[in-house]
Amino acid sequence: MSGEVAPGGASEIQRYAEMFPPERIIPLAPGAVWSVLGGDGVTLVYWSFQAPECGELPMHHHPQSQAGYVLDGEMVLKFGDGTRRVVKAGDFYSIASGVKHGAVVNDRVTIVDVYTPERPDYEERFRFSLRAKQDLDAQMRAVASQ
Repeated sequence: MSGEVAPGGASEIQRYAEMFPPERIIPLAPGAVWSVLGGDGVTLVYWSFQAPECGELPMHHHPQSQAGYVLDGEMVLKFGDGTRRVVKAGDFYSIASGVKHGAVVNDRVTIVDVYTPERPDYEERFRFSLRAKQDLDAQMRAVASQ
């Protein structure tokens, strides 16, 4: 898929990244922004992490399988068995269900992850956060127009 050109000249990866419009990319934690799209049995997550604010993603595991594509930057994936893998722009990775993993971000990385089955926890948290951001934006516009 990398390097293919879609009608209109945008690469396939750029086309997929555009599924996450800027107004739907919101803060998650210091140095981390995200956007979430839910589907039937799948959750797509756009992540962007910036060091040093978000330099280390702690070791964790989940019942979903996780596959990702690095849009920009690089990170070091760490696994429970002690192995590490550097992934950078253009790389795909896959993490099986239940595998303990984390990551180190030394500069900046932007990725898209696909979780199967879906991550209802992410979908709900994102909906709540997006609604709160939209409400705050509307309040700020109302104050500015007075």
